[in-house]
Amino acid sequence: MKILDDATQTLSTQTLAHLQQRLGDWLGLPGWILLPAAIVILAAVIDLVLYFVLGRLEQRLVRSPRRWDDPFLHALRLPLRWWIWISALMISAGVIGSHLGVTELTGFLFKSGALITLLLLAWSGIRLIRRLEQRLVFPPVNCRARPVDQTSASALTKIVGAVLIVTLILIGLQILGVSMSSILAMGGFGGLVIGFAARDVMANFFGGMVVHLDKPFVVGDWIRSPDREIEGMVEDIGWRLTTIRTFAGPPLYVPNAWFSQISVETPTRMVNRRLWETVGLRYQDAGAIEAITGDIRQLLKNHEEIDQNELITVNFTTFGQYALELMIYAFTRETDWQRFHEIKQEILLRVRDIIEARGAELALPASRLYLPEGVGVRRDGDADVSSTTEQEHESDRQPESERGQTDDAPHGERASSGTTRGRATGKETRSDETPGKEAQDYEKRRDTTAKGARARPGPSDDDTGSGDADA
Repeated sequence: MKILDDATQTLSTQTLAHLQQRLGDWLGLPGWILLPAAIVILAAVIDLVLYFVLGRLEQRLVRSPRRWDDPFLHALRLPLRWWIWISALMISAGVIGSHLGVTELTGFLFKSGALITLLLLAWSGIRLIRRLEQRLVFPPVNCRARPVDQTSASALTKIVGAVLIVTLILIGLQILGVSMSSILAMGGFGGLVIGFAARDVMANFFGGMVVHLDKPFVVGDWIRSPDREIEGMVEDIGWRLTTIRTFAGPPLYVPNAWFSQISVETPTRMVNRRLWETVGLRYQDAGAIEAITGDIRQLLKNHEEIDQNELITVNFTTFGQYALELMIYAFTRETDWQRFHEIKQEILLRVRDIIEARGAELALPASRLYLPEGVGVRRDGDADVSSTTEQEHESDRQPESERGQTDDAPHGERASSGTTRGRATGKETRSDETPGKEAQDYEKRRDTTAKGARARPGPSDDDTGSGDADA
């Protein structure tokens, strides 16, 4: 390679010297001045011609039915003009340096020109890849080829771009004098070191490759993960990160390595949306369940938005805590989220009409209070005390002589005859207590009864009274 470079430099030097001598003899001026000026003028003329010719040609090829013509011309147009001017300037500098005796300048300019040419080729390749990606996704109007999805086009162009960049880098290193065997040896050892140091980056790189090849989702899909809080629209699948636009607005950047470790759902690819609802009826409407489920089932079978090829189920499922629960299960043909909820609203409202038409009602959480006999709830305008309660109080107020107590009663009964049981409060009232105290106890019992509380007897006074008397 070094011999070839030296031969090329020698030939170029001899050619420039010959041209310089011929121009000097023809115009009578120093050749080292005329040759650089002629090269610059020639570069300007070529650039002007290319500007008009390539511009017109590109406009015609844009309307071409072939998707490859326009990208190649677009890729070469601007880098080629730059290459002409850079080459002209470097040749002119080489002529001037040769005249001034700077011998090292020629070799430096030759290597610099080769490296700059590689850079311009890389620039041209990048322009070609970008335009090809657009043409693959959006082919020309008259093109018969089918469009390629954006994910596949992006993967193809990225692979081609990576190969192009690596190839140009290797060629550039060889131009700089680096041996290919050294490059390969260093690449093997360096790859091992880089693999350990940047294993996460490499994992994301290969994760991106897997996503591009397997295509669990593509750009524009709605994805979500039940394993992690990931949900949104895919905007870009890069080599390291995948950009997801969440429904809340902010973008979410997910490392590609995650997609080989988590489960991913793609709701965009669904063919149906599931309608699964539970409707509760009152326990009083148990007799109308069969008629209601039959009407709802018929409604779903006749609905134009329900997919009749999928399962349709309307059944009474369980006795709930406060309702008889019916299950409605079907699938809609519509997959759009907004339209699905409109269909769901329509079906649920018609289910409500069916329930009301059968004389039933939707159940609500409720509690029922059962009161013992004789206990009621006082409302405004009701009497404070019921007649039965008044009679009990009148009986409590009678003296012992009017209750039919006699001296012939047994000792235990005589002992207990002096005790009056408090039916409302459960407290004992002795007959020998003062009339004022007895009146106060009665007023308390009457207030308690007026509040709706039923008089509840306490422990047996006869038993306790006889025991105390015997003692």
